Amino acid sequence: MTTFSIAAIDELWLHGTLAERRLTHGRAEQRGNEIVATDARDDALVAACERAMVELRAAMPGDAERVRLVARNGEATMTIEMNGISIVTTPEHVEADMQLLRPYATQSPAPRPLRPAPLVWHNGSAAVLLHEAIGHPAELDVVPIEWPSWLRVDCPISLRRTSFSDVPLRRMTRLVVSQNGAPFALPSPRIDVHLVRGGAYDPLTDVVTIDVAIPAFTIRATRAQIAAAIAGALGEPIRYPGVVCSREGQELVVDSFAPLLVTRELT
Repeated sequence: MTTFSIAAIDELWLHGTLAERRLTHGRAEQRGNEIVATDARDDALVAACERAMVELRAAMPGDAERVRLVARNGEATMTIEMNGISIVTTPEHVEADMQLLRPYATQSPAPRPLRPAPLVWHNGSAAVLLHEAIGHPAELDVVPIEWPSWLRVDCPISLRRTSFSDVPLRRMTRLVVSQNGAPFALPSPRIDVHLVRGGAYDPLTDVVTIDVAIPAFTIRATRAQIAAAIAGALGEPIRYPGVVCSREGQELVVDSFAPLLVTRELT
């Protein structure tokens, strides 16, 4: 028999005012193919979440419009939204990540590109592209495809779940993209991708969808098209502040890193 206990505190803050607070706790026991879940409370886990929540509240930036704080079994994250653009960060990284978000949150939205062009993925944002194109297929045991020989993707997968009442699923724990001797040349003209709003992978069609936030446009391409479009990379992996992965209704944070990446046109 396997036992799994969890406690989580989830708070929503709007313009510095607490709008909603939820405490969940419970225990699940797996007995063969059956999972028996109850709302049993582990006081030590709840106390740890309360301590993490104090740290999260203290780190909240005063100018944020919408902040979601989540403390769950030792994991403490905050999702900060300004002007419709969001990042996912931690108390350790919030100041640096806000320096990335603020310039885009206080200016007019970047115009949608008029025509396709090569893409340069800044700020580790290529991690979202490969999260969808490599990470999710690996979770689902989809047949792998060939990627550039200089591209390295470290993507450990283990059984994870959001709450005690959820079924454990094969999920990414992190995704680190690196390069070894990659070619690199800045294309001109080009589209500079700075922040990504979200993404999805459809295993039935093998199509990856990426919603770019800065500038605003959407990419839809198969894994094979993405692999063929990757043209080069430069530097060490950069932590991207913004990967909350949702699968079958279960939201989990996946730490994601990628170097500066160049792709040919993707539409």
